[in-house]
Amino acid sequence: MDLDKPKNLLNADEIDQVINHLAGAKKYGDPRQVWVEDGHVFVEGHDGEIVSMTPAVAIKMGRLLGEAGAASLINNVMDERADK
Repeated sequence: MDLDKPKNLLNADEIDQVINHLAGAKKYGDPRQVWVEDGHVFVEGHDGEIVSMTPAVAIKMGRLLGEAGAASLINNVMDERADK
């Protein structure tokens, strides 16, 4: 599935897949704290849950999240234009 497509270009199967992913996803708010300790990166989520990762994973995750966030913003703008 190409998640870079605007929502209005998704077929029925892709829409169902997105709905299923959203239903099973845990919402994530702003992290409370991010710190480095003993060679690991720790992120405390808005709910107090702490996630640990290696520096390489933290760098990759940051890059992937940035790319996905940008793609989502672009898709929202395209969807708004399609609705007009």
